[in-house]
Amino acid sequence: MAIKVKLYSLFRKYIDDRQVELKPEENKTVRDLIKTLDEKYDAVFSEKLIGEEEAINPGAIILVNGQNIHHLDKLDTKLKDGDILAIFPPSAGG
Repeated sequence: MAIKVKLYSLFRKYIDDRQVELKPEENKTVRDLIKTLDEKYDAVFSEKLIGEEEAINPGAIILVNGQNIHHLDKLDTKLKDGDILAIFPPSAGG
């Protein structure tokens, strides 16, 4: 199973690339994949994307094949071979 992960904005500095390909085990969720990114790259994806109540932080956007996971099963959205995950960190404006 291969999942392509596209990273935007500040997340690029943790991996030094616009996208990575991960090969997780079957039946993994978005939450599992975010934890895998933390472990593999010693990064802070979970901290930036998942709040204290295990929900997606306001302003963060995660897409699976172009669909916002808010319209799917949120962090429990199941991933399958060939999926493309796009991760946008919370942003501030002014």
